Amino acid sequence: MDAQLKRGLLNICILQLLKQDDMYGYDMIKILLEYFPDTDESTFYAILRRLNKEHLTDMYYSNVSNGPKRKYYKITEIGRQVFTEYIDSIYEIKKILSGLGIVKECQK
Repeated sequence: MDAQLKRGLLNICILQLLKQDDMYGYDMIKILLEYFPDTDESTFYAILRRLNKEHLTDMYYSNVSNGPKRKYYKITEIGRQVFTEYIDSIYEIKKILSGLGIVKECQK
């Protein structure tokens, strides 16, 4: 998969996971590796840092019993708005691809 396309999809997938619940970074990575097995963990963490820098997520630390503090991520209101814009874009892309007959080819 093209690297730029993958990064865009990872943005959407991470925000979707965070819409469901706050998550520890490694837990997100374990889920996403099922769908993006050829992606390095460092790529996921770079995207998480960028989403946080862009205020689409917030980060906080939580203690785990008898363990180190863990960094958790949660989606912000801005992140929810951007996620909605991403989904709207996906529907528009699907409409364009369908109109050109490309989506039908992908379903074969």
